[in-house]
Amino acid sequence: MKAAITDGKGNVWIEEVPLPEIVPYHCLCKTIACATCTGTDIKIIYGKLPWKENYPAILGHESIGKVIKTGQRVRYIKEGITILRPTAVYPGERLGSYYSIWGGFAEYGLVMDTRAFLEDHPGEETGYGKFQMEVPSEIDPGDAIMLITLKETAGYVMDMGITLNDSVVVLGAGPVAMSMVLFAKLRGAYPVIVVARRDGPLENIKRFGANYTINNAKEDMVKRVMEITEGKGVRYIIDTAGDEGLFLNAFSMLAQDGKISPYAVFPEEILKKVDGTKILQARTGEVPAHNYLLDLVRLGKVNLKDFYSHRMPFSEIEKGFEMIKKKEAFKIVFEMEG
Repeated sequence: MKAAITDGKGNVWIEEVPLPEIVPYHCLCKTIACATCTGTDIKIIYGKLPWKENYPAILGHESIGKVIKTGQRVRYIKEGITILRPTAVYPGERLGSYYSIWGGFAEYGLVMDTRAFLEDHPGEETGYGKFQMEVPSEIDPGDAIMLITLKETAGYVMDMGITLNDSVVVLGAGPVAMSMVLFAKLRGAYPVIVVARRDGPLENIKRFGANYTINNAKEDMVKRVMEITEGKGVRYIIDTAGDEGLFLNAFSMLAQDGKISPYAVFPEEILKKVDGTKILQARTGEVPAHNYLLDLVRLGKVNLKDFYSHRMPFSEIEKGFEMIKKKEAFKIVFEMEG
């Protein structure tokens, strides 16, 4: 089967790899589509994650597939259903000579029947398998992949404790920032202020509820935030940009009881430079937010198509990542052929 490989040196390509072997509690899926997690994938491609990864590796943690075969101890997953996050090779494992950096960018992948496994092995961990959740067949599969980031960010905003009339700054204006703004507004936050360097994404993010936008390439973000908040500063800052200078400067616009939450991954040495009492480490809560997001989609409160910019064939994945690097696209869905 074909899979997208990266060497951690800035390169992505498609290569033939072995088909994953079905084990008793797992199912084989034919992947329908996969999508970029733009900031994280670029860090992986350039070997810039703050922890060590092994290469060459199969890339991708946003994927969706249809179950085509079930393992002998699978009881609760049926052939034909659609599931998020199938992976050719689970984290920590290898497929032939290839390591896993989540392994979702492949023509086939595995999903786990976690319910059956936990019934037979109570108290054991299901690891990545707990994220592999069914989605209704009426949702377009390419759109449904957006549920992954949306569930993460919805859970994150809830875990932070953002509520009615909390002031919030979001650093960055990409897909993750878009969803952070949306869920902060759904929780009643005001004002929600977005800081980024490009006018196009700042204009776009107003659609998701941003009350104010600041182009920090053109104006002093701290001064502007203090003006908006009448000198009080903000209760919460969510960093989705991963820019060290922006992150360090943001502490100056916190309210006295304010907290900054680094959703973007920072190396430990950067976090040591700041006042640790001002850091709020929140959890993504992807699993508990699953039905909440399905309801928001069903009720028309979330349009999944808003959260990606392009759809392309999987065979054009190299071209797609070049578009991401050049900022010609902010998130791409790659569709499998056949």
